[in-house]
Amino acid sequence: MKKGFTLIELLAVIVILGVIATIVIPAITDTINNSREDAFEEQKSVVLNAAKRWGTENVRELPLNNGQSIEKSLKCLKEEGYLNSEKEVIDPTTDKEMNGCVKITYDASNNQYKYEYQSTCSKNEVCN
Repeated sequence: MKKGFTLIELLAVIVILGVIATIVIPAITDTINNSREDAFEEQKSVVLNAAKRWGTENVRELPLNNGQSIEKSLKCLKEEGYLNSEKEVIDPTTDKEMNGCVKITYDASNNQYKYEYQSTCSKNEVCN
């Protein structure tokens, strides 16, 4: 009675596992990266919604001329209660706190404001 596996059988199993790993690992990596990008877009959406609430309550501070814009920092949105200050807004792609701004631009062609997240602010904003 023979017990165990031959060297050829063990090598065949190792090769098969290597081929499976070569196929599966990139797919898993892509899935993780895609989920981080989706989470980042969701975080940006939360930030933009907070800025829109701020804009609704602070209409007098919004720009009035076509193309004119202002920036509202995430720090100020937190301090003023538009973002949850107890929970950090984390960038899932870097696992660090988001510290950017929302640029609010007036578009006279459709009489609306455009809200755009920017990872950096062009100037230091003093919060109210």
